This record gives sequence, structure tokens and C-alpha cells, in this order.
Amino acid sequence: MSPPACGSSRPEDRFRAIVEAQPELICLTRPGGDLAYVNPAFARHFGLAPDQMLGGNLFEHVLAEDRVAVRGMLAQVLSSGRASVSEHRMVDAQGRASWVVWTTRVQREGDETLLCSIGHDVTRRKTLELELVESDAFVRKITDSLPLRIAYVDRDRRFRFVNQAHCRRFGRRREEILGRTREELLGRPASPEIEAHTEGALAGVMQRFEYDDLVDGTTRRFDIQLIPDIDIDGSVRGFFYTGLDITDRASAEHALRTLTREAQAQSDILRLVTEAIPATVVVVGADGRYHFANGAFERYCGLPRDQIIGHTAVQVLGAAEVARRRPYMQRAFAGESVTFELDYATPEGTTWLELSCIPLRLAGHGVDGFVGIAQDITAQRREQDRLTALSQRDPLTGLLNRAGFEQFLERQVEAGLGATLGLLYIDLDRFKPVNDQHGHGVGDRLLQAVARRLTALVRPTDAVARLGGDEFVILLCNAGALAHSDAVADKVVAAIGEPFDVDAQVLRIGASVGVAFGVAPAADRGELIRRADAALYRAKASGRGCYAN
Repeated sequence: MSPPACGSSRPEDRFRAIVEAQPELICLTRPGGDLAYVNPAFARHFGLAPDQMLGGNLFEHVLAEDRVAVRGMLAQVLSSGRASVSEHRMVDAQGRASWVVWTTRVQREGDETLLCSIGHDVTRRKTLELELVESDAFVRKITDSLPLRIAYVDRDRRFRFVNQAHCRRFGRRREEILGRTREELLGRPASPEIEAHTEGALAGVMQRFEYDDLVDGTTRRFDIQLIPDIDIDGSVRGFFYTGLDITDRASAEHALRTLTREAQAQSDILRLVTEAIPATVVVVGADGRYHFANGAFERYCGLPRDQIIGHTAVQVLGAAEVARRRPYMQRAFAGESVTFELDYATPEGTTWLELSCIPLRLAGHGVDGFVGIAQDITAQRREQDRLTALSQRDPLTGLLNRAGFEQFLERQVEAGLGATLGLLYIDLDRFKPVNDQHGHGVGDRLLQAVARRLTALVRPTDAVARLGGDEFVILLCNAGALAHSDAVADKVVAAIGEPFDVDAQVLRIGASVGVAFGVAPAADRGELIRRADAALYRAKASGRGCYAN
């Protein structure tokens, strides 16, 4: 969700309704864990209503074994100011446990520091992970029959999976390897070359290199690939390791010729594997023609296999599509592994594909084409865009926050509308005593009421934002003249000066407004904000409860 453009209708009201209807668990907590805000989805997850949770403590709903870890995570976010993604177990009102992945960041509300958390229930994923563990024996049976070393290494560089070839490398049983690092097993630190490739894989970049290893007292040459395991949120969980002994190339070529005679049987196995993959998989030869395509690629192209195999990419995909892919295909033909994204406009909106081209290398280091893999990442991209839009909104009022306001202002200036923009910088008078006398809950609901009154004063084409605490701004698009901005500022002062009924209490506050009009195309957006801020200072110096320009 993006900030409102000129011509939209009531973006703040719409956003508030969207946040309240979100399936994600959204909450605001104070540093000690006291809940300042929860959306309905958060309350439903724990079998409660939102008003039953406000004033309670987040840790009442965290599984006892996870509370120390959660406290540590919150402390780190507060001290570093950086967002954190973590998984923890939560407990509902009936004592049932569930896994939730949280994205937590600092939210500053005036002098108060809050923690804004957005959560997703990943209990189903955890269940699937347990099911995958049960299939480990089947995976081991397959990988143990392969002549190459296969392993999985986590972020802490500890082995979580090794096949039999890898066990022979270390001369240890599988149980003696799992959970330990390479350095612990070999009794010496990794070479600078190995360390650099390991760091690269943990940074999310696929590594391919050759190095010499001592096997039974003999030096052997290995072709190594480190393939990052990247989570949906972009974090690297570890990497997959494959090591192929390429010392005896002649023997390998002979084995390959032998395997060719069994090509039909092997192709049946390959097809079973590739048909189970949701991604499209193709093999393009050095002649530029398709040598293999799985069923997902057939469905993507809308063509049967006999109209794909032996044909060129232009014949299958069309000249326009190949023109978009050609620079990456050329790099793959040159021996480089490349990964890239392409977007497509559809009646349902933009969709995205992530494509990888991995060179097929000959024994003499030449390239005999490449393997192409593509998968639909539309859901991930849309989720990223949605979370980005949420980060540009104030969760308390539904208005734009500072980042969202600055982006909206920048778009207006870039569109050449700067000369007709009117900016009202608003500071609430006598708001702090409300917080002190009636508590933050009443103060928060008063801020929500102020947001509604300000929104009601402007057009759908204008923008209202809360910069933090009791500071608000209004950006008037196509204001025409300073007089129009002054008129709106006068309405703001009058509207905020009217009594507010909050929790059966009549509250009276006021507003001081600084007005600035127009910004030159060559000026930066901050120039308009600085003029409005200076005008606000003059309004306060004049006794508050008024505006100045």
C-alpha cells in the first residue's frame, strides 16, 4: 500500500480500516512489555478481545521457556535502533502454544519510545519442518549413493547434514560430524580462500571454486559449490555444499559415456525429480536450442514438449521476451552464474519471475550451455511492498508517518506541483497535561480524535500526517494561493479549539499552526518544511492558539 496520490479518497480512514482487518498480529508495546495497542487479529490469536489485552503485558502470552530470549531481542532492538526478525512460541488463553515470527522495530511517540511488532503465525511451517525431519532417512539413502560430497551448513557454520562421502572425508561417523564446525573437525582454521568463500555464501552470494584437499594422503582437486539457503524474508539461514572430485577427468569422462548408454533410464528419474519441482527447469545447449524442459515450463509456454525441444528460445518465447533475457543468457554462455528478476503486467496486476542461469561446464573448462530455472516470486514481492507501505503509516492514527509524508511531498515536487503546495505545520497546545493527568491511553485516543478532525478539514487530494508525539502536518495540493492555506490554518485552530469528548471526559486543547506556501523547482523539499517550522515558532511566540505565515 502506497501513500495517497492526488485524486484518492480518505487514505487515512481507508488505511485504519485495513490495519484493523489485517490477518497479521500487530501490537505496540512499551519497553517493559506493557501493551499500548493491539489490532483485532492479535487479540483473536490469543482468544481475547483487544480491550481485554490493553494494559496487560506481552510476556503473559509468551511461552515461559522463550521469555528470556524475547526480552533479549527487545533489549537489542531498543539499544541498536535496528529492526529484528525472530521466531518465538506464544500461548493463548487456553494454554495452546503456537509459533509466531515477529518483525520488531522502534517507534517513537514524542518523548515515549514504543516497540512496533508485526507477527505471522508459522505453526504450520514448523509442523512441516518436523515432517521433513522424518523424511531424512529417505534423503540420506539417495545422497549416500552419490559420488560427490553433499552437506548443509547453518549460519553458525555447523554441519546440519552430511552424506556418506562427506563422512569419509573426515573419517568420522555422521553423529560425530553433525553440530560441529569444519575447524573443530580438522583441528585447524580454514585457509583465507575457504574463509572468503564461506563469508560470501553466508552473505547470500553463490560461490563456485576449486581447491586441493588431502584424501588418504593424496592431494585431490575438488570443484566446490556453496549455494545460499535464503529465507522468504531475505535472511540467509546457511548454505548447501557440494564437492565433486575432478582429479581424474578422464575417468569422469569415461563414466559419463557409460552413463550416456543408460540415458533413457536416467532421464526417467530426472523427469520424476524435475516434475516435482514447482519451478520451470530447462537445459539450453551451446547451439542455443532447448535440450530439456520440465512440465512446468510446458505449462508456462502453453506448448507441448515436442514443440520446445530442439527449438530456439526465440521460437518458443518470442523475440520480445528473449530480448529481455538475452544479456543474462550471454553471461551464462560465457561461464557466469546469473540470477535476475523480470516483471510482467497482467490484468490482475504486476507479476514477477526470478530466473537463474547456471552454466554447464565441459571437462576442459568450456561451457556447453546452461541450466535455466525460473520461479514465480509475485507473492513474496507483493508481501515486501505491503510491509513497506505499512512502514509509512502511523499505526496509532492511520495517518502518514514522517517517512510517508516526506515521500508524498517529494512526489509532488518532482511532478512540478511545488509552486502550488501549501504546508501547515501543527503543534498541539496543552496536550502534555492530558497525558500526565489522564494517562497515555486517553492521550492516544485524543490524538486519534485530532487526526479525524484534521482529515475532515481537507480534500481527498490533500495529505495529513503525524510526524510524532503531538506534531501534525497538512499538505495542501494545488492550493492556488497563500490565502487558501491561511483559511485552512484558521479552520484548524478553530476545530482543535473545540472540546473533545474522550472516555466520557471533556478535554480542551489548542493548536498553533505555521504556514508556508510554494517551493521552487530547484529547492529541496526541506526548504518548505523549514519555512513552515519557522512560522510555527512565530505562532507560539504570539501566544499560541493561532497561526502565522
